[in-house]
Amino acid sequence: MMIRNMKTTCLINSFNYKDYVGEAIESALSQIHPFDEIIVVDDASTDGSIEILQEGYGQNSNVKIIVHEQNQGQLGATTTGFLQSTGDIIFFLDADDIYHPQYLETALNVYRDNPTCEFLSSHMGAFRFTKDNYQEPSQEQISRYKEYTQNRGYSLILTVEEHIFVGSPTSGNSILRNYLSKILPCNCIDGYRMYSDNCVVFGSSIFGARKFSINLPLVGYRRHDKNETNYNIFYLDRFKYYQNQVTTIRLFAFWRQKMNLDISQISRLAPYEFKTIDYPTWELFFIYLKIMLRNPSSVPFTPQWQLSKLHGLGMMLKHMLTRRKRSNLGLK
Repeated sequence: MMIRNMKTTCLINSFNYKDYVGEAIESALSQIHPFDEIIVVDDASTDGSIEILQEGYGQNSNVKIIVHEQNQGQLGATTTGFLQSTGDIIFFLDADDIYHPQYLETALNVYRDNPTCEFLSSHMGAFRFTKDNYQEPSQEQISRYKEYTQNRGYSLILTVEEHIFVGSPTSGNSILRNYLSKILPCNCIDGYRMYSDNCVVFGSSIFGARKFSINLPLVGYRRHDKNETNYNIFYLDRFKYYQNQVTTIRLFAFWRQKMNLDISQISRLAPYEFKTIDYPTWELFFIYLKIMLRNPSSVPFTPQWQLSKLHGLGMMLKHMLTRRKRSNLGLK
């Protein structure tokens, strides 16, 4: 399907964010290229958010409001919205974040320019409390968005072997529907209630989405007392952190089984996955090298006269140096 014919959906999840959810919705409504549908899921708020949503947007034909009777967590709210959506490309927005007016337009340009793009992440500009503190990209930068766009390739091996997060926090991500439908609903295990970005970002990598990124702050990430408190509670509580890590491992195991993946065989392809990244960093180079070296099996398609690991190292090093040289010359 051509990008120009693709329908776009904005999914907004909200829980007790009455002070911010209106700004999030307005930022979605204010897109130069409008969303085809905006779905807001309130996760059983108790702070008056529901009344604000109904009074402000209940009669707005461009906004669909869904209210949970019981709290289901961020992932549950995202899943509800997705199952009610019809878009071909799904965009996410937390109720305390905001979009730049040209975010959707720029994102669709990237999808159009790169037909192989199946997941797109945008850099997020952090700001404190009020949106007046959000540092927007300049119009000149936005007009040169191609210079800020990177093909991040595939990341299945990187995710499964190292649990590396190839994407942005929730509001900076979008994904093709056919990939998200492989991930949601995620009811395979108990205990995965809150962090939908982990589920979407990790899941899209494991299911083989080809990823791109825009290094422009086209999304505003609001920092305030409530989200910082939640963050600190999670990471400082050693029990919650441990439980979450165990749940993530179980989730990965479920997805691997669903994909019929033999990790010992897949990780042999580490040098080939590395080559799908347009401009890898040296940090990524050494991560992939570590993955390759610790796998006892040989790198496939190695010439008979050459040592397997040496062949893999040579492939990666050649790709690294070639791409860096092209980058220095201003070539793609």
